[in-house]
Amino acid sequence: MKFYIASSLVNYKQVRSLSCLLKNAGWEHTYDWTIHCPVKEPDAETLKSIGEKEFEGIKQSDVVIVLTPQGRGTHTELGMAIALSKKVYLCHHNDTYFKCDGNTSAFYWLSQVKQLIGNTEEIAGELLRS
Repeated sequence: MKFYIASSLVNYKQVRSLSCLLKNAGWEHTYDWTIHCPVKEPDAETLKSIGEKEFEGIKQSDVVIVLTPQGRGTHTELGMAIALSKKVYLCHHNDTYFKCDGNTSAFYWLSQVKQLIGNTEEIAGELLRS
């Protein structure tokens, strides 16, 4: 299974942890943007290159995993995944984003978006069972 993980830059350690668990189970990470973390002061050319690699990673994936807390680019990645008809897993440690209030998005409720609640290990287990 090929996967891409979208999340906030400050959440790179959890992204790495989840990626490691999935890769140990034989899954393939299409692009690991955390190689650039912690982020230094990037220039326009670096940002363009990263954006192109992230887009390609999403296109090549079978599933896109969105780990909260999300960053400003995460919803762009979510939108690309939805537009490309990818299966999306939206993951949070509790149900904060899965209530019908100001913390959610209408896109979190699409049929191709599965909501997962738990810590990194629990989320990996759910993903590997699906």
